[in-house]
Amino acid sequence: MEKNGLVKGTWGNASIKDGDKIFITPSGYPYDKMNEDDVMVIDIDGNILEGFRKPSSEYQLHLEIYKNRKDVNAIIHSHPIYSSVVSLVKEYIPPLIEDGVMICGERINVAKYGEPGTKDLALKAVEALEMNYAVILKNHGLVTIGENEIEALTTSIIAEKTAQIYIEALKIGEISELSPQDAKKLREKYLSSYRQKG
Repeated sequence: MEKNGLVKGTWGNASIKDGDKIFITPSGYPYDKMNEDDVMVIDIDGNILEGFRKPSSEYQLHLEIYKNRKDVNAIIHSHPIYSSVVSLVKEYIPPLIEDGVMICGERINVAKYGEPGTKDLALKAVEALEMNYAVILKNHGLVTIGENEIEALTTSIIAEKTAQIYIEALKIGEISELSPQDAKKLREKYLSSYRQKG
C-alpha cells in the first residue's frame, strides 16, 4: 500500500479473512515498523482474539463488508490522491477503461459521507459498493476488496489509476464512456475467465 502511494503516514488499513478469523492492521501504527506480531486478530463481531494493539479504527467497515459479501477475503482502505479528489466532486466514476471496469466493477460509486470509524460509514460503504470491487468514500478515500490480498491491492492500484484518467480526461473535454452492455461484458469476462483463482 505504502510503496504504491496509496497511503501516507499511519492512515489506511487492511484485513484478510481466514475462516472465522479476521487479521487486521492496528490503529495508528506506522507501516514501515509493522510486523506480524502487530497485526490484530478479531472475529466477525469485532471481539479481539489475538494481539496486543488496538485494531484499526475502521474495523466496523471491514466487518460489514465481510458480513455482506461472502466472496470477499481481503479488504484495503486507502487514501490515494485521485480517488480522494473524485470523492469531493463526483457521485461515481463511469465505465471508462477496460482494466478498471473488469476489476473494479461497471462503475465506481462514491458512498454518502459517514463519520470515520462509525457503523454509519460502514453501512453507507456497503450500500454503495453493491457487487463491485471498489467504492470511494465521500471526503475520505478508497475501499477495495478481493478474493485475496493480491486482488484487493491490484484493485486499489487500478481504481486509483482510473480516477486519475477520469480527472485528466475531464480537463480536456467530453468523456467517452463504455456502454452499459460493454461494461457488463467486461466485468463478466473478468469474473468468469480472466482472473486467476487462489
